[in-house]
Amino acid sequence: MNDLYRHINVPVQTSNPNLHIYRFSDFTKDSIESIQPHTKDFHQVSFIKGFGNSELNINDQKVNDMNSVLYFISPNHIYSWVRDQNIDGYILNFKQDYLSLKPEEFQRQFLFFELDKLNAIPIDKDESQRVIDIFEEFYSEYHQPRNSFSEEILKHYLQVVLYKCLDLYKKRERTVEELPKNQGLFVKYQNLINNYYLSKRSIKEYATLLNVTPNHLSDSIKSSTGKNALHYINQRLLIEAKNLLKYGNEDIKQIAYTLNFASPSHFGKFFKKHTLKTPANYRKEQQSEK
Repeated sequence: MNDLYRHINVPVQTSNPNLHIYRFSDFTKDSIESIQPHTKDFHQVSFIKGFGNSELNINDQKVNDMNSVLYFISPNHIYSWVRDQNIDGYILNFKQDYLSLKPEEFQRQFLFFELDKLNAIPIDKDESQRVIDIFEEFYSEYHQPRNSFSEEILKHYLQVVLYKCLDLYKKRERTVEELPKNQGLFVKYQNLINNYYLSKRSIKEYATLLNVTPNHLSDSIKSSTGKNALHYINQRLLIEAKNLLKYGNEDIKQIAYTLNFASPSHFGKFFKKHTLKTPANYRKEQQSEK
């Protein structure tokens, strides 16, 4: 977290590597006004009031032209922003382990961090004041002197923020339980792919995790989306491959091994099959557009 703060030149630091909350008002005239696409090794929940000319890019989602907004970033997201100097609000950073939840439990509860979900939601005037109150209480508790109960209190405040976000999120998004059976299975399938796409490439492996047969999984995905189940594994790999080629510094050989391909040639064939371009040509095109 502190490395990021130094990079964007915002005069805050944290002695707690697992949790920190600060305000947009902590940015100064010397703080940078935009940041290139990057990833974090922690989760972030932010509330912006008075969005102005700000712009957020969360993977393929562009967020602009809003008044107040909550947005959610996980370590799997590619994130960039342009900051309006007049925005107000809060930035809450935390490590998932801080809540002592298993990864699958955290994922199941706080679905707004998933890559296949909407990761930013508008907040209306009535909701905005309640969100501000909750963040401000958290901020005040965090920045006062610590005592023997501070960590437990802060953990509870973090849960309050997350569950309030979930409440607001579910008002705008139908939950998996409300979806038709096949579509619910599809959402669970996509969430598993986001977690395991580097190590699991077969329908059989995901069917085992979902406690269904491979044929049932394939038929369900096909009936609910019109596409075969393997398509979604390949698409998740392509998203990561494109991000690494466009924004990363690794050579193509290393990217192939990072993505767990048997060899660079296997990666090249896979990429060209799905994009009609070689990895090298894709990288060259993207760099020429910067």
